Amino acid sequence: MNAHNYSIRHKLIIVLIILFPLCSMATVKEVTLFPHSAKISETAKIHPQCDKGKCSAVFTLPPQTDIESFVVSPAPDSRVKIDDIQTKSVQVQDEVRIAELRKQLAGLESEKKEILAKLQALETQLQFWQAQTKAKTKTVADSYKLADAIGKNVQKSSQEKFAAETQLEKLDKKIKKLQEELNQAAGRKETAWEVTLTLSGSTQNEVSLNYAYTLAGCGWLPLYRIEALPANKNISFSWEAEIWQSSGEDWKQIQLNLATLQPVINVNPSDMPEWIIKPRKLYKAVRNQDAAAATLMQKENSVEDETLGAAPTETRNTTYSVWSLGQKNITAGSKQRLKIKDELWPAEFLFLARPAINPLAFVRAQVKLDKPAEIPHGQATFVIDGAVLGKREFSFAGSEGDLFFGTSPLVSVTSTTLADQSGEKTIFQDKQTRSWQWLIEAKNSGNADIKLRIEEPVPQARDKRIKLNFKQNPEPAEKDHAKFVWLLDVPAGQKKTIQNNIELEAPSDLNLDFGWR
Repeated sequence: MNAHNYSIRHKLIIVLIILFPLCSMATVKEVTLFPHSAKISETAKIHPQCDKGKCSAVFTLPPQTDIESFVVSPAPDSRVKIDDIQTKSVQVQDEVRIAELRKQLAGLESEKKEILAKLQALETQLQFWQAQTKAKTKTVADSYKLADAIGKNVQKSSQEKFAAETQLEKLDKKIKKLQEELNQAAGRKETAWEVTLTLSGSTQNEVSLNYAYTLAGCGWLPLYRIEALPANKNISFSWEAEIWQSSGEDWKQIQLNLATLQPVINVNPSDMPEWIIKPRKLYKAVRNQDAAAATLMQKENSVEDETLGAAPTETRNTTYSVWSLGQKNITAGSKQRLKIKDELWPAEFLFLARPAINPLAFVRAQVKLDKPAEIPHGQATFVIDGAVLGKREFSFAGSEGDLFFGTSPLVSVTSTTLADQSGEKTIFQDKQTRSWQWLIEAKNSGNADIKLRIEEPVPQARDKRIKLNFKQNPEPAEKDHAKFVWLLDVPAGQKKTIQNNIELEAPSDLNLDFGWR
């Protein structure tokens, strides 16, 4: 919305007051902003027009109103009863806007005439001084004086003429643009919602109404600043709301509420795929009449394989809670920011590495709050010790969660394959074997001691005939069906190593797929 434009709402109200003098202006009392809309609560005092015991009143709602969301009721202490509500779309021409545009256009045209008069005067001055070049002088000194006077005055007049011509060019552009706006305004009609109420129960001259509706063109966006402070074992969390509304009316001293959507916890590092060892699927050649059945069997097997390796997913229902920000003034058109909260979150920091994927070590903060928080999905600026990491999406729900603050170039965890050997299949043993040996090396090149969490995949057998044996030094601190976990304290400038050995044994006739590892 341009600053010089009159608001749509004001335009409609002024025009419709002329058309419907029995309706008085409403006052916005409370606004609840959603991400892309707003619930508006207003009060109005109307003057019904009565005829033979039947009373009616007419008022308007903004064009962006979702008319199906409109509800209205008399004031609690009123004896008036609403018998019928009728709504329809109406078109009104913006006479106020047209008059304002014509006034601005007339002012520009007057300014243009003044510049044209100035240009004509400058042109006359230039012609006068240029004509003096033919004047005769008695002495050489007089000639120099005349030449100097001609040069100075021609230069001055030329500069003034150039400035006036530039000003005239800009003015012509403004006049052209304004004329186009006037043509559009004169040929355009705005759409509004006209509400007609049929009333009974009272013949009083003034009736108080409360009504609410949903309005488009409004909303809010959460903005966060999340700074990791590992030395203090906390996170500085700042939350602002960027809000906007295009109702066409400045909201003055309204009760402002923000509705937040239920967030979803987000994880930043790459997921580590499961390590699956299973028999390969073998398909024999089939005759034509069996082709369809074979194809169906392959599809079923394919679906079964995908299901076994798929990660579980979660679906969250959308709900919302409301933040009350008290009495606020919200200007139409422009965006503004309001502070929601500033907090310090206690957190435990460590480095997380998955060397089977890459040697990077992520800075992880494990947050534990005193009470559950509900932080809606929005854009966050992530910072660690004053250094800005960048912006990314953020949300938080509950009292515990993990936040990640990028990687450190001073910490690396590498996995080196020492052995990857398969045993020979023999008739007497009737078995096959395979062994893997890895050396995991954690290196801290920084000047501070760190806590490090290392995660490695656990091979998962999909056949009871597959036997797996694990030997690690040191032993993992944690282990589940999908991963081994080591928790290490690595002093500054030092290294620590882990030996990870895995042995497999299976029948010799079992054709195995050893997976990605």
